[in-house]
Amino acid sequence: AGDQALSKTGRLLIDTFGKENCYRYGGDEFLVIVPDLSEEEFKKELSAVLNNRPVLETGGQKVTVEYSVGSVHAVLDGTKELRDLFLEADQNMYTAKRERARAGIRTAEQRKRAEQNKTPVSTAEYTGEEMKAFLSSVSEEYDLIRVVDPIECRVLSVQNDGKISRKERCYGIWNSDQKCINCTSALACQTGRHQEKAEAFGGKVYHILSNPVRLKLPDGGSCDAVVEMVNVENEAQNKVQANDRAAESASPQTALYHAQNDSLTKVLHSGAFSEIAGELILKHPATGWVMITSNILNFRLVNTLFGVQRGNEVVARNAELLQQIAKPVDGLCGRLGGDQFALFLPRDKYREEQLLDIAQKMAHEFSSGLYTLCVHFGVYEVEDPSVPVSVMCDRANIALRTIHGDMRSTIAYFNAEMMQKSLLEQQVISGFETALKEEQFKMYLQPLVYEDGQVFGAEALVRWLRPDGSVTMPGEFIETLERAGLIHKLDRYIWECAVKQLSAWSGTEKQHLVISVNMSAKDLYSLDIYDILTELVDRYRVPASRLMLEITETAFLEDPLQSNAVIAKLREKGFLVEMDDFGEGYSSLGLLKDIHVDALKIDKSLLHEVETRQRSWIILESIVRMANELRMGVVTEGVETQAQLNSLIAVGCHYFQGYYFSRPIPVEEFEARLDAAEQLSAKEFLRPTE
Repeated sequence: AGDQALSKTGRLLIDTFGKENCYRYGGDEFLVIVPDLSEEEFKKELSAVLNNRPVLETGGQKVTVEYSVGSVHAVLDGTKELRDLFLEADQNMYTAKRERARAGIRTAEQRKRAEQNKTPVSTAEYTGEEMKAFLSSVSEEYDLIRVVDPIECRVLSVQNDGKISRKERCYGIWNSDQKCINCTSALACQTGRHQEKAEAFGGKVYHILSNPVRLKLPDGGSCDAVVEMVNVENEAQNKVQANDRAAESASPQTALYHAQNDSLTKVLHSGAFSEIAGELILKHPATGWVMITSNILNFRLVNTLFGVQRGNEVVARNAELLQQIAKPVDGLCGRLGGDQFALFLPRDKYREEQLLDIAQKMAHEFSSGLYTLCVHFGVYEVEDPSVPVSVMCDRANIALRTIHGDMRSTIAYFNAEMMQKSLLEQQVISGFETALKEEQFKMYLQPLVYEDGQVFGAEALVRWLRPDGSVTMPGEFIETLERAGLIHKLDRYIWECAVKQLSAWSGTEKQHLVISVNMSAKDLYSLDIYDILTELVDRYRVPASRLMLEITETAFLEDPLQSNAVIAKLREKGFLVEMDDFGEGYSSLGLLKDIHVDALKIDKSLLHEVETRQRSWIILESIVRMANELRMGVVTEGVETQAQLNSLIAVGCHYFQGYYFSRPIPVEEFEARLDAAEQLSAKEFLRPTE
C-alpha cells in the first residue's frame, strides 16, 4: 500500500507539472521545481493536485492519500541559492504539517465520526474464569460465540486458570483454507474498538461483531484477543456483498509466497510469521522453542545520515544473516516492521555465538566515522507454548528494551524480574492521565552554579509523588512514557511549572535566575514548540531569556534542517538553547558546524571517563576550548568531587551541575537554601546536609 501511495503520487505530480520538473526527494518526500510560473499560477496547479489525491484500496478499505505541502516562490538573482529555497520550502512544509495536526478534524463528516469515537475504548481485561462466565452469559443471544487470536488466525480455548490452548483455524467458519483478506477481528485488535460486518457465503449471511479484549495469563501477563459474536441468516433475507472471505479458489504458489513474505527482505512478514510459528508449535508439541527479536540502535539515523537506499541495504543484509540461522534448523525468520526482526528456533538449535557473530558482521560492514551500527537481541526461552506467538514476541521485546541505548550490550534474556517491570510499566501508563490531572508530578530543581559557587539557575526535573506518600523517580517512568507516546504531555506540564516559577520570582532577589527544561526528540518534531513556549512566557510575563531549553544531541541528528530552523526561531525570540548530553552521540563536533546553540552541556559519562582515561581528558579539554572560541557556554553535569571541579576550572569550564553541589530538591527547599545562603558562604549552600 505504501508503494502504491508513492507511485500514484509520482504519477499525479508528473501529470500536473511535467516529468522534467518532478523529483523524489527521499522516503515519502517529493520535490517540484517549476520555472517561469507565477505564484498565482503555481497555486492553481497545486490546487489541482490536492483535489485529485489518489485513493488506495488496501485491506478491503478505501484510503485517501493526504499531503503536507510547503512551497516558496522566488527569483534566483544571486542573493538566493537553490538550497536556500529547499530549506525554506521544507520549513513551510513542516509548519503546514503541524498546523494540520493541531487542526485535527477538517470536515463535518470527520467531526461527526470523531464525536462518535472520541477515543479508543479501553480494552476490557478478563481472567479465564471471567471470560468463561461472559461467554456463557451472552451465548443465547448469538448462533456462535468464540474467542480468537486474529494474528495467528486461531480459535482459543480459555481455562478457568487463564491457561490458553490453540484450536482450529478461525476462518474455518467459511469452510475456507485461507485467511481472510480483510479481517474485522484483526482491525478490532489494532484499534481497540469493536468492529461489525456482514458476510455472505454458501447461501447464508453471517453478522459478526468483533470485540477486543485482553486475557490475563497465569503468570500475571496478558495477551490481546477478540470475542467474535455471530448471528446467521438466510441470504434471501439480506442482500450482502461478500467483502471479507478469503478467495475460494486456491492461490498459485507465487501468490502465496508474496502474501507471506516481505518484499524487501524476502523473509516472512509479521502476520505470516505468527501464523506459521503457531503451526510449528501444534505440529511439534514436545519441542522446546526460543523466540528472539532484534533491532538496530538508532536506526533512523542511518536514513538521515546516509539515505533511504543505504537503510534498505542494512535491513536486507540483517534479514539475510538471520535467515542463515533459521533455515538450516527448520526455524523461522520474520520482519516485524521497520528494522525489527524475529527468529523462532528449536531450543536445542539456538546458539548465542551466532547472534554475536551477526552483530559483529553488521557493525563491520555498515559502521562509519559518523555512525556505529549496533544490533541488539532479546531472547525469550518459551516456557509455556500455549501462549500466543504475539506474547512470545512481546516477552523477547521486553528483554530487548532493557539494553536499549546500550552500545556495550548485544543480547538480553527475558526473566521473571522483567515481567514484573513490564507490569509496572503498564501501571505507569494506565495511571498517567489521572496523576497528571491530580498534579501528582512535581517539579524539582537542581542548582546550576558558577565556578565561584554563585547559583545562577536550576534545571527543572520531575518526581512522581504518589498518593500513598511514595516517590517514583524519573528513571522508572520517563522511558515508558516515551515509548507510549505520552512524554510530550509531561514535558508541557513541566514547562508550564518552570515558567510559573520564574513568574513567581519576578520582582524578587531571585528574578535573575534561569530555569532549564528538557525537550525530547518527539517534542521537537511533533509539537509546535515555538508557539507553545511563546504563549507560556507571554501569558506569565516572563522574559524568554530566563528559560533555557535543553535539547538532546541525538534529537538534532534526526532532521538537522528542521532542527536548525526551529532553534533559530527560538533564539530569535530570546530563548537560550543548550545542546544536552554533548559527547554521548555519534557526530558531536560535526553538528556544531551547522547547528547554532548558546551552550553545550557535557554528558556526565565523558566526565567520569576522564579520571581513568587520558584520551577522554584531552577530548574534554578540546571541547571546552572550542566552545569558548565559538562563544558558547559549557555546562558540565555530573560533578561529584572537589578534584573534578578544580580540574574543570583549570581547563576553562565556568558552569557546573552535580551532586557535589546539590541533588534535585523540591522548589521550596531550593528557595530556602538560596535565602539561607545570604548569611552563609557559597560552599555552605552548595554542600547542604543530605
